[in-house]
Parts: sequence; structure tokens; C-alpha cells
Amino acid sequence: MRRFRFLDDRENGPQRFRGLLLFCILLVLIISGCDRAAEPESVNLPKRQSRPVSLQLQWVTQCQFAGYFIGLEKGWYKDADIDLTIHPGGPDIVPVDLVTSGSRDFGTTLLAELAVSVQQGKPAIGIAQIQQDNGLRLLAKASSGIREPRDFAGKRIGVWLGGWEVQFNALLALEGIRPDEVDVISQGFSMAPFIENRLDVASAMIYNEYNMVISRGINPDQLVVIDFGDYGLGFPGDVLFTSNTMVRSDPELCRKMVAVSLRGWKYALDHQDEAVAVVLKHDRSGVAEEAHQKKMMAEISKLTSGSAALGRIKRGTISKMIDTLVRHRVMGNEVPPDTVFTDRFIPAN
Repeated sequence: MRRFRFLDDRENGPQRFRGLLLFCILLVLIISGCDRAAEPESVNLPKRQSRPVSLQLQWVTQCQFAGYFIGLEKGWYKDADIDLTIHPGGPDIVPVDLVTSGSRDFGTTLLAELAVSVQQGKPAIGIAQIQQDNGLRLLAKASSGIREPRDFAGKRIGVWLGGWEVQFNALLALEGIRPDEVDVISQGFSMAPFIENRLDVASAMIYNEYNMVISRGINPDQLVVIDFGDYGLGFPGDVLFTSNTMVRSDPELCRKMVAVSLRGWKYALDHQDEAVAVVLKHDRSGVAEEAHQKKMMAEISKLTSGSAALGRIKRGTISKMIDTLVRHRVMGNEVPPDTVFTDRFIPAN
């Protein structure tokens, strides 16, 4: 008969307990693994990345561009997956060249300057018209004896070169003044040369340089202000544009850029004091002054209003501008308005 040996519980109790404990631990690990396997895979997906996008301004950080800085400050570009970098401009920076060369994705410029660039073969197109008027003026001191453009002959005239001279060239042609009859001087940021009589005539935006001159103690009645609009040359102002390549390759980005930019502009126009504060925050130069920017924001608001809704421009307005530039030989030949501006990316509402 085979004998069976029964283990004494007192001797093997600890071993039995350890075995039971290991079994329980193994069971917990198995159940935990099953629970993790049942979790949705989206938990492990990488976070959505914003696309780096650049915007080249044609002038320094100021309320002329408030809508873009509002969109940046509020995080609205980020919400649209746009990691926007705004690059300030200046007298020697030509946004059209930077955008068409691929150095920048989007830019701002005057619509007339854009039209001339398109006629010259540069592959750019406007996608949102911000200003219905541009506010560009010419200033002379009443003491100079200058009253109208016909008095420019032999005078020293400050003009921003590299994207600002289209209206001035058209004015000379309209008045029958040859380019060699005037001394055109490249004008910089400062209005000191005009104030100190080193310039007889200076270019000035009604929302910026004009107020600079007034703030330096020159009364408005001491100035002669020549408005291009009085000579049939009051063209639309700032337009948001991009390259033809961008329009073809990434229309969705263009749509998002326009939508957020217009949202920023609408907010800036409705909350002007806040817009000024945001622009001052983003002014790395520290040059912008609050009082001056408030005046600028008020003037910019006037320039954005017109017969067309914010972002849009009437085809007839573009055609008239092109015809005028061709007639005065600033443009070599006419180009279709649709090659200068498209409203395909502007939201319906």
C-alpha cells in the first residue's frame, strides 16, 4: 500500500500564503493590462501642432496693424493652428518681394502698390482689403509758397521708396511734371528733415506723420496738406496679400488667415483702447506712445469704413485704380482685377 504524506499546515502555512499572494498580484496585473488595452487610442496621439506662419508688415509696429496684433494676443491664430510671427517693416522693406520670394508667407501693402507689382510679373494677390482709403498725404509749410503740386518744380520732396511711390508718380504725370524737375529724396521714419526745412515737401500718413508734425508745435494752419484724393488718386489702402503659390498650395491656410485677421480687425475697431494697449505691448522698440496711437486708431477706423464690407473691395474700384495708373503710365498695361485681388477666402458672414 502506497503511503501518502500529508503536510502539516503549521509547517507549510507561510508558503501557502506566499503562493496565494503571488496569484493575486498576477491576477491584478492581468486585469489592469486588459483595462489599458480597452482605452481609446486617441489618448496616446501626439498633440496637434500649429504651423509656423510669417506676416510681413510694411511699417513699424503701430495701430495701422492693430487687427493682426489683437488676433495674436487673443490666441485666435493659435486656435486656427497658426503659429504667427509678425515682422515689422520700414522704408527700405518691400513686403511684396519678401512674400513672392518665399521669405514670408503673408504681407501687407497698399493696393495700388500691389497692382503695380502684379503688372510687373510678381506672383502676388490680395486676399483681404482692410482700408478703403489709404490716408497718404503730402505736406508743405505755408511759408514755403507751395500751394499745389504744380509748385513742386525744383523742390526737395520726401518720398518713401520701395513700395510707396505709386501715387506720387501718378501725381507728377497728372500735373505734367517731369521726374527730373523735382529733387526726390528717400524719406525715412523721422519727420525732422521736414520740420527743420531740409525737405520742402514730405510724405505723411494722416494717422501718423501728420500728427507727429502737429505734436512738434506746428499748427495745422501753418501747413498745406495735399490730398491725393483731390486729384482723383485716392486709392484703397492696406491689403493683406500672399503669393500665388500659397493660394494654390494651401488655400485652407489662406482661409484661416483671412478669417482670424478679420476677426481681429473687427474686435480692434470695436475696442479701440484695448487695441492700443495690445499694440503698445507688442512694440519691442518702445517708441510708440499711447496718445499718438489712440489718435492713429481713430483715424484707421475711418479708413476702414466705406461702401464695401471689411475685407472686401468692389471690382469696379480696382478697375478704376488700374485704369488711372495705366493712363498716367505708372503701369505699363492693364491687368485683370482678379489677378490683383480675390475674395474667395473671405467668410460669407
